[in-house]
Amino acid sequence: MNMKKEALSCDTVQKNIPKFIDNKLDSYDTLSFVEHVKNCKACAEELSVEYLVLVGVKRLDSASAFDLNKELAELIIRNEAKAKQKRRLSRIVFLAAIFFAIIGGYFVAEALIPGSIWPF
Repeated sequence: MNMKKEALSCDTVQKNIPKFIDNKLDSYDTLSFVEHVKNCKACAEELSVEYLVLVGVKRLDSASAFDLNKELAELIIRNEAKAKQKRRLSRIVFLAAIFFAIIGGYFVAEALIPGSIWPF
């Protein structure tokens, strides 16, 4: 998948279901995946089935009770929140890098040509 905000095809979403369940998608792909699943009943059902199979089969040996539908809903919410947080953090880091590059440029210019930037 790519970082552009494009609508995902059902085929792409369904191929990425195991990666989503294992939290292996990057933040952009996770947000696109979640957005698609929220708006596509077929993909939401496929995600539910694969989650039940992938996670449910692993838990058959345990005697503990579990609600896989509830866990899937929580997984979607948790992964979406993490992806949004990662995007915000990457934007902050990017803006900080730009800020420090600009400030650094001013100091370099001032060091090379005193009085050129700060006339006072």
